[in-house]
Amino acid sequence: MIRLRFLSEGMPQPAIRTFEYASRLNLISNSNAETSLLEILLDSLCKEGLVRVAKEYFDRNKQLDPCWVPSVRIYNILLNGWLRSRKLKHAERLWLEMKKENVTPSVVTYGTMIEGYCRMRYIERAIDLLDEMRRERIEPNAIVYNPIIDALSEAGRFKEALGMMEYLLQSESGPTISTYNSLVKGYCKAKDLVGASKVLKMMIRKGLIPTPTTYNYFFRHFSKFGKIEEGMNLYAKMIESGYTPDRLTYHLLLKMLCEQERLDLAVQISKEMRARGCDIDLATSTMLIHLLCRMHRFEEAVMEFEDMLRRGIVPQHLTFHRLNDELRKRGMVQMAQKLSNMMSSVPHSTNLPNTYNVEGDASWRARRTSILQKAEGMSEILKTCTNPRELVKHRSRHENPVSVANRLIEDIRKRANKT
Repeated sequence: MIRLRFLSEGMPQPAIRTFEYASRLNLISNSNAETSLLEILLDSLCKEGLVRVAKEYFDRNKQLDPCWVPSVRIYNILLNGWLRSRKLKHAERLWLEMKKENVTPSVVTYGTMIEGYCRMRYIERAIDLLDEMRRERIEPNAIVYNPIIDALSEAGRFKEALGMMEYLLQSESGPTISTYNSLVKGYCKAKDLVGASKVLKMMIRKGLIPTPTTYNYFFRHFSKFGKIEEGMNLYAKMIESGYTPDRLTYHLLLKMLCEQERLDLAVQISKEMRARGCDIDLATSTMLIHLLCRMHRFEEAVMEFEDMLRRGIVPQHLTFHRLNDELRKRGMVQMAQKLSNMMSSVPHSTNLPNTYNVEGDASWRARRTSILQKAEGMSEILKTCTNPRELVKHRSRHENPVSVANRLIEDIRKRANKT
């Protein structure tokens, strides 16, 4: 109730009063239940972004009861709140305060700090904390190692990341799917698919089943660089091995195929996507319709347009406008009318980009031609002008290069008329 009723509406004080009222009840006073309720209150405040309010209430409780020693869980909640808010100095100050109170950090405490450092790209500080854990004889687990391995992989520091992986392999918890995914992601980002494939094989040997997320890092790379053959081969292997692609997998494949104008493959993948229960989203459907238009397969484009509306997705007005224009240009009036009727049946914006209509295009071309002509004129002036002051005197701080060119060209014309 504290979180749902008050904090979700941005009312921390009623939430705090509710906690204090509950704390005074004999049922929970001076019991573990009171501590648990305080933890719920502070955690809820932090999750609603009210970390400062949580810390102020925490400080007030310490002042009212100097003998009170907060639990390590309370410190974990506040540390996580500051770090999620990217308030690193506040988190570090609280860390020192906790140690001053002789509250021993737990694995979760170290993991929270290390994840925060890694998220803000302070990898060296995270590694220093890991070393401190070892000195304190606290066994790090995957919660601690995963953020470091992810940050090192993201930075392309694979030798160090694999070294951390070796430590994790020797620990009781061992690597998780997230650990391997971090390495795969890093290698794919560095365009090292050989390294990513080795990690994938290592993962399978350890008995962990790759997730669609694992494979999507490969597909993201293939899509970015237009590697159709590699992408389709991996997709086929996934299906053969019994893995189920997710919506992002299909989106990346369709994006790649549409950009490379491989329409037949794109249509095939879109059918397989639907057969597996994944509906195509707005972005993917839009890419497919535009590709069908470029390939002059207008009936299929209209079918895809109709299917979007059936699924409750309203096509962009630009998509409608282009398809409608193409149909009318080719005399397919009945189909264009059907398209118009479908579009008018749903609320939608009728805005188009400024450069789309013919008048806009003509105006833009005329302006570009004018600028180019003036730039050429300026170029000719610069070739013959030997005195830089001659250029400076024509320019004020409010003039742009085009107006300067106009002024100089006009001066040349006046001089020519005088002679």
